[in-house]
Amino acid sequence: MTRIGALLWAKGRIARNQIASVRNESKLKVAVVSVSAILLWVGAFWAFSEAFNWLRGFEASLNLGNLVMNRLLSVFALALFFMLIFSNVLIAFSTLYRSQEVAYLIHAPLPWWEFYLGRLVECIAFSSWASAYLGSPLILAYGLVVKAPLPFYAASIACYVPYVTIPAAVGSVIAMLLVRIFPRLPRGSMIGAGALSVVFLFFYLRDRLNSVKLSESVVLDAMSRTQSWFLPSHWASAGVLAAGRGEYADALFWLLMLVSTAFMSVMLGAMLAHALFYPGWSSLMGHQLSRRAPGSGLLGRIDSLLRPLREPHRALVIKDIKLFWREPSQWSQFVIFFGIMALYVASLKDRAAAFDTPLYRNWMVCLNIAACTLILATLTSRFIFPLISLEGRRFWVLGLAPVTFRQIVWQKFWLSVCTTSTFTISLVALTCYMLQVEPIAFALALYSIVITNFGLSGLAVGLGSLYPNFQEDNPARIVSGMGGTLNFLLSMAYIVLIVGAQAVILFWGSIQDAGHTPRFWMALGLVIAFMTVLSATVTLLPMRLGLRNLNESEY
Repeated sequence: MTRIGALLWAKGRIARNQIASVRNESKLKVAVVSVSAILLWVGAFWAFSEAFNWLRGFEASLNLGNLVMNRLLSVFALALFFMLIFSNVLIAFSTLYRSQEVAYLIHAPLPWWEFYLGRLVECIAFSSWASAYLGSPLILAYGLVVKAPLPFYAASIACYVPYVTIPAAVGSVIAMLLVRIFPRLPRGSMIGAGALSVVFLFFYLRDRLNSVKLSESVVLDAMSRTQSWFLPSHWASAGVLAAGRGEYADALFWLLMLVSTAFMSVMLGAMLAHALFYPGWSSLMGHQLSRRAPGSGLLGRIDSLLRPLREPHRALVIKDIKLFWREPSQWSQFVIFFGIMALYVASLKDRAAAFDTPLYRNWMVCLNIAACTLILATLTSRFIFPLISLEGRRFWVLGLAPVTFRQIVWQKFWLSVCTTSTFTISLVALTCYMLQVEPIAFALALYSIVITNFGLSGLAVGLGSLYPNFQEDNPARIVSGMGGTLNFLLSMAYIVLIVGAQAVILFWGSIQDAGHTPRFWMALGLVIAFMTVLSATVTLLPMRLGLRNLNESEY
């Protein structure tokens, strides 16, 4: 067996054992996660099928259905390509630099290219499974709607492997370049540059979206730009569509384009790893080992800023903030979230005239609440759920400290509520103001986002305490486990109920033109009571179960 083969064999054994360890998990948790994953896949397949059938309805009158569907696949492939690059930058940083086994592999008799290939395969596996899960219903729905032959599905699988390899190699190279460059720059300069980038993105997109009016020609022109011959995403979509039309020679050509580019990307990545990885790793491991004076720097000032808090809560909050600040993969994702929020706010600046009617305005309010709560669920699932697990094997030390598990769990809950409320309440208030919603809808939106902060924070902290993983120090892997998946799925179900309850009362007012009749106010009171009781249950029940699990566990 070759050295790279032995490395991949060991990774395969580890993955197989982790899958087999599911038998030791709670049967209820496994059942909930499995059923929810199946329902999510079926729901996505149904939504894509309905959308493609709706587009096919334009084919007879406008001859537009197939054209739009083909270009939609190109748009999806291009968006997925750039998302994979971003995710691979973050995953490559954790896999190449933060993993505990890297120090051992560096001293092992492995050439640099074999070391890089072994870590790259792990990056591809971590970054591509979600896109395969959510992309498969889209491909299947498209194939069934257009009655594509069987080679269409085979081409989709064949093109997918080299297609996800290219952004993985690009993302790993970007990560190595960033590690080589940014440790030499002051962290304040990096944060300032990131903040300026977000502000620039906001104003640029606002001006662009204000200057462009939505029309058929604009949409088709924008979609045509995703079909450039220089984009691997176009090669993948063109190869799959060619196989669906029975043009197998063209499909083979595009597949070979993807395969050759994937091999070239991996080879260039291995060559650059030989020159960039070890100097970057050494610089990162030995960066700023000198001891700073107490109270200096931004982290040093946190102690004085949080003096109003009582002990031991103040010490625990400071510890969590410092752990977050010292992990680049954490706060870099936080900056990306701010960029997404800036894009979302900028897109609301120019509203179509149709949205001035009460029906469409209330529809936009519901979509706005759904978007804001989804952002909140992403924040709590990604950053709050791993907080208990990140205490690691030293968690037993907290049991010996003059602090109870109840104080630890509730401290993390209030930390989550205070931090997420700052962003989400401001976001909802700003977006509702830009949409010029009615006062009742404005107040209902603010109330719903406030209680949703409590509900999602309680769900994340409670399930993080109920299903902790003290063996893992990578937050991304903690979130991708069974407990993190369960937390995400339950968060989605909770958001659906909250948004659905608001939709009932908002569309009651717009469709029935109920105004402020007694029946309307009674329905509004029932909706508020339902959301309050649901949020209290989602907050307190997981917190109680998680706290009981920590008290009964042995460390």
